[in-house]
Amino acid sequence: MASTAAAMLKAAAADVGYKEGKNNDTKHGRWYGLNFNPWCDMAVSMWADQSGNADVVGKFAYCPSHVNWFKERNQWVSRNSAVKAGDIVFFTWDGGPVADHVGVVTEDAPAGADVKTIEANTSAGTAGSQGNGDGVYRRTRGRNVILGFGRPAYKKAVTPSKPTVDLSELIRAAKLDPKAAQGHQTYAAGVKVVEAALKAEGFLAAKYAGDGSFGTTTVEAYRKWQKALGYKGADADGIPGTTSLTRLGAKHGFNVKP
Repeated sequence: MASTAAAMLKAAAADVGYKEGKNNDTKHGRWYGLNFNPWCDMAVSMWADQSGNADVVGKFAYCPSHVNWFKERNQWVSRNSAVKAGDIVFFTWDGGPVADHVGVVTEDAPAGADVKTIEANTSAGTAGSQGNGDGVYRRTRGRNVILGFGRPAYKKAVTPSKPTVDLSELIRAAKLDPKAAQGHQTYAAGVKVVEAALKAEGFLAAKYAGDGSFGTTTVEAYRKWQKALGYKGADADGIPGTTSLTRLGAKHGFNVKP
């Protein structure tokens, strides 16, 4: 799993609803090697390990030590600052300087605003212990109970680049491939991208999608796409046009070169 904030949150979210056994018996404590103890920070550490973030989040069972770890790395953010999803939030229930509890911030929030979190070893609501509860829950916390935040040096998520198809090449393929021998490919790469989108729309059978030939079956599938957009008569001829192809690309993740 990628070492990103999103991966950290995914690991935490997978545990929402998990409840401890008798005397703080938890999978997190067993994983850490310190079972039957308060386990909020052991859970954060386990989520970090599961998501490939152990090096940037740390491995701790004691919240004050975890706070110091972030401070030593100049990754400490004050209690009323703007926060980011993936920040590690530390709590102080009595307003003192020592961290009592920890969780993970799930959404960005402006300075001073309430903070949404996932926390382990807490309670679902205001009843019960907030720092030694029975499970993993999503919470919303005011700044009055927050000590501060650790900001891990997560890696940035890489957004895959979108493929680009050339409209003029597709038009040429749609006119030449149906007249050529079965399976003829005029511009296979761009056609395959469009075929995958038409398959996703339910207009092209899987056995034809991906062959790279804009043959009669693909022309008919594209005609169905045009009709789905409201085209009629000669406008629904199965030959890609700027508007219809751009709308198909916007829906299925490719760009169009006019």
